[in-house]
Amino acid sequence: MRWVRHDPPARRGQLRRLLEHVRLPLLAPAYFLEKVEADELLQACGECRPLLLEARACFILGREAGTLRARPRRFMDLAEVIVVIGGCDRKGLLKLPFADAYHPDSRRWTPLPGVPGFARSEFATCTLRNDIYVSGGHINSRDVWMFSSHLHTWIKVASLHKGRWRHKMAVVQGQLFVVGGFDGMRRLCSVERYDPFSNTWAAAAPLPEAVSSAAMAPCAGRLYVMGGAGRDGVNINKVQCFDPKEDQWSLRSPAPFSQRCLEAVSLEDTIYVVGGLMSKIFTYNPGMDVWGEAAVLPSPVESCGVTVCDGKVHILGGRDDHGESTDRIFTFDPSSGQVEAQPSLQRCTSSHGCVTIIQSLGR
Repeated sequence: MRWVRHDPPARRGQLRRLLEHVRLPLLAPAYFLEKVEADELLQACGECRPLLLEARACFILGREAGTLRARPRRFMDLAEVIVVIGGCDRKGLLKLPFADAYHPDSRRWTPLPGVPGFARSEFATCTLRNDIYVSGGHINSRDVWMFSSHLHTWIKVASLHKGRWRHKMAVVQGQLFVVGGFDGMRRLCSVERYDPFSNTWAAAAPLPEAVSSAAMAPCAGRLYVMGGAGRDGVNINKVQCFDPKEDQWSLRSPAPFSQRCLEAVSLEDTIYVVGGLMSKIFTYNPGMDVWGEAAVLPSPVESCGVTVCDGKVHILGGRDDHGESTDRIFTFDPSSGQVEAQPSLQRCTSSHGCVTIIQSLGR
């Protein structure tokens, strides 16, 4: 800004181009409000307003905003790290109490505090504004814990109204949704919405068809629930779409598979679905309501961890076709269409939590 102010008539026209190269979403929110938004030159620059609004959206929505400028540069002290939480051991007999962060560039694992008293599997995990939420779990838990990335500790928040496991959890428009699952007796159509500001859960419109162990991902302001085990325990291929603004569900084109124990992530308006012991990575384009195939996996898995980090889809652990947990990691790069094997997990793990957050490498 000092460069612009040195010769405002000649340099004001370059302000938008300059600001495009600044990672505004990574600034401290207080600094952004006091020093950036309040700057008179920026306030007078109509071309800069979309960039300021983008940064503000990132402060409110976190990774959900999905902008490249929210991703740390490689030389920064900040970096995207993958967090792996709990799960089952190789034979599926023991519940693992660990939580670890993995930095793909350095290939370094860092232990994190474990969820207090939380030795469960088949829970749901997601991130909201760079904090990690863990809900439910076997058997029929109502507990919800939040890992504060700022305080580096776990905090228990309001409990679910309905205990469940084999459910999914995702964030849309700054609110957290828990969808479906199993309560030990039946599959659930129950949907709950969490407001982090009031620390309260409220019922949302129920699923058209009860489902557990489905894939779910947010994309373009809506939730998509794909496949899973239906009401009678039979695998389904339905795609159920939730519009949070209307609090309403609709059905989309069915998936080209009928499987359970699936996982999904969204990246640049495309949803990627893996697991279910399928040998392929499937894609779904919500805008066009069209399914496709992205790549073939070296080996099929189910109940794996899937997350997006550094613009790639990471597939971690899961159960193989012999029913044993694996420690294998694969990455899929949408830009090249290539699947590559990565260094292994620290331990064989399935039915675990897997998310990406931004963390200081100095921590």
